Amino acid sequence: MAADRSDYAPHQWHDNLILGLSLDLGDIEAGDWRSTLALDIDHIVSWSCALDGVGAFHVAPATLQFFHATDLRIAVDCGDSGGQTSIHEWSIDCITRRPIENQKICFDRPYYAWRIELNWPRGGLIGFAASDFALTLRAEPLALAQPKLPAAYRRHGAGAQ
Repeated sequence: MAADRSDYAPHQWHDNLILGLSLDLGDIEAGDWRSTLALDIDHIVSWSCALDGVGAFHVAPATLQFFHATDLRIAVDCGDSGGQTSIHEWSIDCITRRPIENQKICFDRPYYAWRIELNWPRGGLIGFAASDFALTLRAEPLALAQPKLPAAYRRHGAGAQ
């Protein structure tokens, strides 16, 4: 699917689940200064709530990328269960940004300090600086009663449930 370069809004990722985090780094010796932070998310494309309180969500597997990333800080504490609880997805509360003045990374575009605040684990934070973002849906949204994709759909896309 094509990249969705939606206008930035701090709460457009509220309750989206993070299932993976990766870095796409260039080869500085070859003059490739690429530095991209990518999140594998269950993106809530739309949601509604009926009068009876039952939710309806349209969710798609997506990649959320941040370009020219610097100054990565990750503060996530999933607790200590004594080895009894497996790691599971993180939940985004909001993603905020503020302009960085006098930055030395991207002279031809705005540059921002980003904060991804987490609902779960409570108090979790991913902070970094980056120029821009792109959201790419990897499959069509699926209509669900909860904002989480079935594992089979994430792996195999449309038609798997």
